[in-house]
Amino acid sequence: MSVTSTRELPWQSDIDEHSRELLAALVASSSDAIITKTLEGTVTSWNPAAERIFGYRAEEMRGQNIELLVPPDRISEEQSILQQIAHGIRVEHFETLRVCKNGIQIAVSVTVSPIFDQRGKVIGASKIARDITEKRRVEDELRAYRSQLQRQISTTTGELSAIVQTAANAIITTDGEGRIDVFNPAAEEMFGWSHAEIRGNSVSCLLTDAEALAHRQYFDQADTAVRYRSIGIKREVRARRRNGETFPVSIALGHTRLAPDQPYFVAFITDITAQRTIEEDLRRAKEQAEAAARAKAAFLANMSHEIRTPMNAIIGFSELVLADGSVSGLAREHVQTVHQSARDLLTIINDILDYSKIEGGKTELERLPFSLTRLLRDVLKLLDQEIRHKQLRIQVEVAPAVPAICLGDPTRIRQILLNLLGNAIKFTHVGGITLQLDVPEQGQIHFAVRDTGIGMTPEQLDKVFDSFTQADASTTRRFGGTGLGTTICRHLVQLMHGRIWAESRYGQGSTFHFTLPLAAVQPSSSAALLPADENDLSARAPRAFRILLAEDVATNARLVMLRLSQLGHQVVWQDSGRGAVTACLQDDYDVVLMDVMMPDMDGLAATQAIRQMRPSAAPYLPIIALTASVLPEDHRRCREAGMDAVLGKPIDLAEILQQMEALVPSGRGVFNATLAPEAAPNLPADLAPLARLVNLPRALRLWGDAQVYRQALEEFCSTHGQDGSRIASQLDHAPELARRMAHALKGVAANLQLQEIAQLASLVDGALKAADIEEARVQAQQLQHEFAGLLELVASSRSERPADMNATPAAPPNTAELPQLLQQLRCGLDSANPDDVREPLERLVSLLGADAVQPIQVAVQHFDFDLASSLTDSLILRGQ
Repeated sequence: MSVTSTRELPWQSDIDEHSRELLAALVASSSDAIITKTLEGTVTSWNPAAERIFGYRAEEMRGQNIELLVPPDRISEEQSILQQIAHGIRVEHFETLRVCKNGIQIAVSVTVSPIFDQRGKVIGASKIARDITEKRRVEDELRAYRSQLQRQISTTTGELSAIVQTAANAIITTDGEGRIDVFNPAAEEMFGWSHAEIRGNSVSCLLTDAEALAHRQYFDQADTAVRYRSIGIKREVRARRRNGETFPVSIALGHTRLAPDQPYFVAFITDITAQRTIEEDLRRAKEQAEAAARAKAAFLANMSHEIRTPMNAIIGFSELVLADGSVSGLAREHVQTVHQSARDLLTIINDILDYSKIEGGKTELERLPFSLTRLLRDVLKLLDQEIRHKQLRIQVEVAPAVPAICLGDPTRIRQILLNLLGNAIKFTHVGGITLQLDVPEQGQIHFAVRDTGIGMTPEQLDKVFDSFTQADASTTRRFGGTGLGTTICRHLVQLMHGRIWAESRYGQGSTFHFTLPLAAVQPSSSAALLPADENDLSARAPRAFRILLAEDVATNARLVMLRLSQLGHQVVWQDSGRGAVTACLQDDYDVVLMDVMMPDMDGLAATQAIRQMRPSAAPYLPIIALTASVLPEDHRRCREAGMDAVLGKPIDLAEILQQMEALVPSGRGVFNATLAPEAAPNLPADLAPLARLVNLPRALRLWGDAQVYRQALEEFCSTHGQDGSRIASQLDHAPELARRMAHALKGVAANLQLQEIAQLASLVDGALKAADIEEARVQAQQLQHEFAGLLELVASSRSERPADMNATPAAPPNTAELPQLLQQLRCGLDSANPDDVREPLERLVSLLGADAVQPIQVAVQHFDFDLASSLTDSLILRGQ
């Protein structure tokens, strides 16, 4: 009897081990929970997916009853499953609920299989559970969506029917052959057919013959892509009513398919007869406006030429007559009146032409080398008083790579910076402004103006570069302005092929950026750029020149003469433009410093006369303009008049020296060994009380001599000490005259380093430019208050001088005749004849002084007899 051995062979053991490892790996990597349990429900194994799904770790569940996961109301369900397993029955894809460790119930799909031993006896259960919570949620949402969709379809069908029936536009539907189905009431009214009459007919009957032919050809196309090429595009065609009348309509065509071979078209039709009429009217109006604009431009150009020709003769020949010393007395006054009136008329003509250029967008750019450092200093100098008035800080940060000399349009760049920095100052009350320059890439310069002001909201930031736009109406009321500044900046930056943008946070400040392509002419310099003393006394003059100075304000002239003389130059002073012309024709000068605003002949006219009258064989004479104006158009007019450079006021000695050295041809002048003083003189004790109102160290460095400065200051107080009151008295009757007084005052005060007075005069000037009389009045009162303090300090610091015992006291003016003179003047003004008021004006000057009478004389010279009468009435009312 043979016995078969049941002992395992070695290779069989290896296979079993490999199978167990493979099975374990499959269980561990499964995304479904795989659990084994006894027939009593005790858990014997628990894979990682079960941990992730139910939240229990394997060591927590092994040995626990599976009913731990079963909701109380489903315990019988689990018992039923175990009973089926005990009978060897497999339970597949049973969907139920189970409880996780965190107490949340989830939906699961369960498949449970019996586990048999080697004899086929059921010894346990293997359970696979899949989390179907998301699936259940999606199915629930889908059912709800289907239910909602069915309700919406039902509602929409009713609404659509109502919309079609009540729509203002005609709505027509057709099948693929163009046969009409829907024809709403608006279509019935538009075409004159009823729905019952038109239904089933071809849509061609609603079109003109030409349009109907095109329509039939369209529907005869076999190619579906061609057939439907107009879907979704509005077309304008001629339609036909039932009575044969044709009219223009706009058709928007939609397309769908009721079945694969059943196309359906929807047409929305609008009668555009009224629109076409309006468009035709607008076209004709546009053509008329364009023709009017062309006619206006041609008229301005022709009138400019025709008017300028005789005007140039009037101005030129009147200047020749005035230059003739033999003409005097009444004849000279008549010629002066003709000359001044011609100049005023020429100014009006220039203003009209400038406005025409602005409308036409004819902005021109220059391309020349300029000092970026000097440009920044000029800009900050112009804004200095406003910054000090608001007590703000300003910081300039220039990267080392920024070139010292660039190629571009300095006037336009200055205009951009003045706009952006001016806005930053306007909208900043606390903190300061930072101006940063760097070089992001070769040939590009990046400017950034950062402030700590009121900032902007995102909505305001989106509109910041729009024309006539500020943040909101309250911004315009609080801060003023037209809203054109940033628009002009954008225009100029784009014109120079740059880019401009802004960043802002409401309540925290704004940053305006712009980049410009500026080629470097001279590499960057490591020298400190800003801030710098505008009266740089370390400058040297390699050559000494013979200089003609044309300046009508004696204090300003004395300052320039003193400083240039200290540096070795010879200066001849003329207090009028006419005198400067005569001096240039009679003597030889190396350079002319020409004030632009002078009462009899301004610097522009004087320059033109010099250029025209000097012999052609004479050496070229450089002329440098001195002006307090910062407007680009004013600087351009200076250059157009023949001036070689334009320098601002208050004077910058270093800039004057630099320009003279650059403009005077080689071979002119003589070698100059004179050096400027290296240090300021010691502060005299008797001037110390003035330190409260005067920047004494800078003033004495600037003037170089304490006694000369004292005399200039005393003369200033004597001449201008009542300017605040004088300006205030002119505000209601002659605001333009008041503005001119303030404009002249700020330059003189700045040269004397009377910073507060200069600033207040500038504020009066600015308020009057903005036509804000009340603000000007407030500043004028403050100006006179400041003068009162200055007069008191000057009087207390004035050194005692022995009285001249032999001097005869001056007789007081005879004021008894004042009322009669004023009445005579008033009657003479009514005649509008300058000859009738010449004598009373001269007598009033001797009685009241030139300052009191000068405003009336200026008004008469400009033929403004209404203003002169108002000023005379003011004198009468004051009892003078």
